[in-house]
Amino acid sequence: MPKRFLSFFFLLLIFFGTFFLGWWLGQGETRIGDSKIVNLNLGKPKNVDFSLYWEAWSKLKDKTIYPIDAEKMIDDSISGMAASLGDPYTTFMGKSDNKRFKEDISGEFSGIGVEIIQKDGVPTIVAPLSDSPAEKAGLKPKDLIIEVDREKTSDLGFEETINHIRGEKGTEVKLLILPEGAADPVEIKVQRDTIVVKSVESETKQSAGKKILYIKIRQFGDDTAALFSEIANEAVKNKPDGIVVDFRNNPGGYLESSINLSSYFLDGGVVVNEKGKNDKTKEYKTTHESTLLGIKTAVLINGGSASASEIFAGALQDRGAGKIIGEKSFGKGSVQELVELSNGSALKITIAHWLTPAGRLIDKDGIKPDIEIADDEKTGQDEQLDRAILFITSGK
Repeated sequence: MPKRFLSFFFLLLIFFGTFFLGWWLGQGETRIGDSKIVNLNLGKPKNVDFSLYWEAWSKLKDKTIYPIDAEKMIDDSISGMAASLGDPYTTFMGKSDNKRFKEDISGEFSGIGVEIIQKDGVPTIVAPLSDSPAEKAGLKPKDLIIEVDREKTSDLGFEETINHIRGEKGTEVKLLILPEGAADPVEIKVQRDTIVVKSVESETKQSAGKKILYIKIRQFGDDTAALFSEIANEAVKNKPDGIVVDFRNNPGGYLESSINLSSYFLDGGVVVNEKGKNDKTKEYKTTHESTLLGIKTAVLINGGSASASEIFAGALQDRGAGKIIGEKSFGKGSVQELVELSNGSALKITIAHWLTPAGRLIDKDGIKPDIEIADDEKTGQDEQLDRAILFITSGK
């Protein structure tokens, strides 16, 4: 009897030991001796047959007359997966693209100085940065990029289009552009340069005996909050009669910076609402004292004002803290989370939409100015800025 019991116990031990070993090997990647075991099914949805993917991979590898670049095949596969969502802001960035993205947001890179998205399958300009080679060459928000150096962007693909536009300082890139509403494309030559973006600059203007603080915000980058804090502290000391905040051709950037800057003008409360998956909502409120509250404020926007700049404009408009002047903004009211992947690549994934404090959807709708006025390039004047100054000095 004791022998039979021990034999049964031994069999149970073998059974559970085998089960545990199978479970352990199934958790991802491990090694037995020199052999690496990878679980290709880890995290796979039960209702998706990934064998079709590997079948296609195998057929390509076995039959193609072209050299196989496995890393590029995987990167392009993930890019296609992201593109299948139909969202121009959900994108895959390979290792070099991810590195470039981080350089861009840090404020210094080599190129022409323009933000581009993939919209309806076509590389589309969100906005050229102020004083950049792109702006000086005449590139505009919502211009479509048809060719780069005589190569069609439809053949290049989105990421390769950006790589072709980038290049060494002093070299030239030829872009075939289809302006918004135009029937025929035009070729525009742009000389590349080192783009150093100081995200915030300011100056004091005098008009009708009043002192006006003009603040230009080019993007919401790494340095924005600190630079704006210095300007705000000086404003508290100098007591200007009004403030003009210029977000024209500001493509956006960090949410935190947008909330930080908005907080200077708002007496507590909500800056923006985030509506995410399953309609889950979250409120983002002011983060510090409103030291510029009560100073008459005008906010300039145009078709190149996007994302974080639209959050700021929408917050001040809804809360009655400033007059919005210029043209309707771009309408990029979605939240992207940057998800780093294991090999240095990354996914930018749209995880939510922005709504103004009053619940207005920013995405696609944009922010409509309180005072609409276009800038006439033929006059050589800045009609929008002039209108903002008029509002400060007269209240009209």
